[in-house]
Amino acid sequence: MMSGLDVRLIVSFCLVIAFDLAMPLLVALWARRRLGFAWKTVGVGALAFALSQLLTRVPAVQGIQYLLREELKNSQTLLTLWFVFLSLTAGLFEETARLIAFKRPLKDFRRWRDAVGFGIGHGGLEATLLVGGMAIIGLINVVVLSRMDPSTLPLSAEQLEQVRAAKAQVAGLRWWEPLLGAYERVWALLFHIAMSVLVLQRFLRDQRRWYWLAVGLHTLFNLSSVLVARAAGNVAAEGVVTVFGLLSLWIILRLREKGEEDGPTAEPVLP
Repeated sequence: MMSGLDVRLIVSFCLVIAFDLAMPLLVALWARRRLGFAWKTVGVGALAFALSQLLTRVPAVQGIQYLLREELKNSQTLLTLWFVFLSLTAGLFEETARLIAFKRPLKDFRRWRDAVGFGIGHGGLEATLLVGGMAIIGLINVVVLSRMDPSTLPLSAEQLEQVRAAKAQVAGLRWWEPLLGAYERVWALLFHIAMSVLVLQRFLRDQRRWYWLAVGLHTLFNLSSVLVARAAGNVAAEGVVTVFGLLSLWIILRLREKGEEDGPTAEPVLP
């Protein structure tokens, strides 16, 4: 412990940041070499996440949440409904983006391996920008709040109380807790790949139910993770993430198409 900072906590945040930035690229390189999908599928997957989340849904829900901040603070029922709304819109926006992608820009890329590439791009951008960005902000908050003396700040009583609460939260953070973010990203990436494979079935099997199954699973994944985290803590929530991650792995392998071989027998990589 130096100057109020737990060195192990700082190292933990740095490891998570490095992992979130490097993991998607390393997975993409490894999977492309094994499966032979086109880089276009990865790029469209990343673009789909940017359009369905970063540029549309996230700003919209942040604005609505700001307008409802007092109501959400004072009503547990409304807060629970808000979590349902957030989870449902995440499923609708992201799975619809996958549907549009395979319908238009990837209409000639409708193989199982293409869905894997798409999912890596989609989940990879989420890990790099959102989760990695949050880890960077978290590290900055830890450093700043650990060194800060709230009594020296020219703030109102309410603002000082908020700073003290944030400082206490940082002080209570255990050194290994940030590492849960890296653990979660592994399973979340598998989940995004699985949802991409599910949505692809909408076209391969000409059945809309596959799209709605993806929306439902996405909603359930987000909602159950949030509710369990609030009720039992982050470690318990990672148990939910693990269950959905294992289910995702099963979906990916179960829906693998015949002839989707690894290594040198794979079809040539398209430009």
